[in-house]
Amino acid sequence: MRVSLIIIFGLLLVVTGVSGCASWSAERKAPPLGAFVEIGGEKLHVLDAGPRDSAKPPVILIHGASVNLRDMKLALGDALAQDRRVIMIDRPGRGYSTRNGEGYRIDVQAQFIRAAAAELGVENPLVVGQSLGGAVALSYALQFQDEMNGLVLLAPVSHEWPGGVAWYNNVSSWPVLGVMLRRLFVPVYGQLTAKKSIEASFEPDPAPEGYYENSGLALLFRARDFKANAADLANLKEQIIEQQKQYGRLRLPVAVVTGTDDATVSPKIHSAQLEKDIVGAELTLLPDTGHALHHAETARIIAIINEISMRAQK
Repeated sequence: MRVSLIIIFGLLLVVTGVSGCASWSAERKAPPLGAFVEIGGEKLHVLDAGPRDSAKPPVILIHGASVNLRDMKLALGDALAQDRRVIMIDRPGRGYSTRNGEGYRIDVQAQFIRAAAAELGVENPLVVGQSLGGAVALSYALQFQDEMNGLVLLAPVSHEWPGGVAWYNNVSSWPVLGVMLRRLFVPVYGQLTAKKSIEASFEPDPAPEGYYENSGLALLFRARDFKANAADLANLKEQIIEQQKQYGRLRLPVAVVTGTDDATVSPKIHSAQLEKDIVGAELTLLPDTGHALHHAETARIIAIINEISMRAQK
């Protein structure tokens, strides 16, 4: 019995040490970039950039799964902030934002993002969401479209898809194996395979040089962050099935943009169907472009954002 307890205690020390080192290293290399806004007892990490007196409507950028606000900053935020106000937010539970037990819900995430923007005095924003962030942006519009300037969806998850999600997203919530996964397996294996995962996400486009380091992707391999990301994905499909019934209610200016070679979020299942479901939605197909279209076609997407802004102001 005594030997067993020593072994168990030793394993706990190893697990805690590996997880703690991974978190420390990730946070040292990618510290918070913005300020923290407290909403409902939770703290949202928000980067507020660009001129506040711009004649152009402010933009809220909502990032996708596995990444944090740095991804949107690198792709669109820095460029957009040259001539308009841009709000970039770590979605609840991701990056440096906290969340409660309902925080995996896309409607709750949209509510928190809207509340944080309101706290900063942002009015009538144009909301841009990529991938899973597109699902959150759609929920934002379904709840608050009368307060918005427009909606731009980049390779959004919007409709029911065949199959499920990767096995580890479900295992993450298990009591014992989930803890071992998050605190021992992910911090080691995740970082070893991260760069190949980036290549797969960007294909057929090349990833920007230094993307892994500059995007702070290693923040995902912290136990808390991985748990939240896994819960987002594991619980997404059932929410999408309910949400997709409501898209016909949207009446604001909407642009949907997707890469024809996106192997992560099917253009046919999601974006093409959105064009049919939303009256007046404008679908743009980007040939020879993958899931990371906001990095590969930045100038084109910024032009579309400007077009939607002008259309909304007419």
